[in-house]
Amino acid sequence: MSWRTAEVLAAEDVLARSIAEADRSMRQAEKLRAQGREPSADDIRRVIAFARSPAASMALQALQRRISGGHLSWRQVLSGEAGHDPGVRAALDADRENLAALCRGETPKPPPVRRRDDEDGDHVAITEDAW
Repeated sequence: MSWRTAEVLAAEDVLARSIAEADRSMRQAEKLRAQGREPSADDIRRVIAFARSPAASMALQALQRRISGGHLSWRQVLSGEAGHDPGVRAALDADRENLAALCRGETPKPPPVRRRDDEDGDHVAITEDAW
């Protein structure tokens, strides 16, 4: 009598199917990734400069600090390898259009001009007795 009972054989079958499915998924993901263009050194330099600028979102600036700390690389972020990371997703969601423009060699859109509260013509004078 063999130690490979019907339950063991069924488990081996499930495992073999799972491994085959994982292999198919990895091959498909690799094909999709190969179709895309890897970020160039110039792309990465432009993204770094933008991420360090005040025009970048707070999420992108935080991601730049993490990358500077050695936790990730811009190549991982821009190629999609780090897409599982919540900080990467937040930065991409906040600055997706600008990052795409930078990787196309274009200039990102300037941030929207914020109007200061005192530009509406209603000037508030603070006097000593207001303190």
